[in-house]
Amino acid sequence: MGEMAIEFRPPTRPITVDDFQQMCEYGILKPDERVELIEGELFAVPSMNAPHAGTVARMMYVLMARFSERALVWQQSPLVVSERSEPFPDLTLLRLRDDYYSGCLPGNDDQFAVIEISDTMLPFDRGAKLRMYAKAGIADYWIVDVNGKTIEICRDPHDIGYGSRTVVAKGGSVAFAAFPDIVLAVDELLG
Repeated sequence: MGEMAIEFRPPTRPITVDDFQQMCEYGILKPDERVELIEGELFAVPSMNAPHAGTVARMMYVLMARFSERALVWQQSPLVVSERSEPFPDLTLLRLRDDYYSGCLPGNDDQFAVIEISDTMLPFDRGAKLRMYAKAGIADYWIVDVNGKTIEICRDPHDIGYGSRTVVAKGGSVAFAAFPDIVLAVDELLG
């Protein structure tokens, strides 16, 4: 019998949101680099293809029209969800503020819902990002599957995931937990 090799992995030092912001401020991370901080690790975000970009634009347009007086639609901008996580969700519904968050980045208490629009990164959005958002207590996390033309609505967060997951396809309708009176057709959001 052969010996089983044990791989040695040296300890790592998780990055904090403060570290991440300083890396951006001092030019260690370039402004055109697409990276997110997820649970203390930096992840490169691939460039968007046309279906992803088009879905972001369509949903942004619809959400802005429907929520203009009730929420701010935050597009691909940072959201501080914990001391070690600063993702850039595709869309976030935020509480309205007069300063439009120019004084400080929004955090968990500022958001109503987080939306990730996914095509090539679907396993990551259903895995590491889902766990991060759940652990942070994001109550309404939507994953838009561009290729499958569905919206996965994850609610009831706990430490390792969500207790409730509903998948709604074209022909169906959806609503955010914070705004149950505003019903959106999946066809309207995904085309």
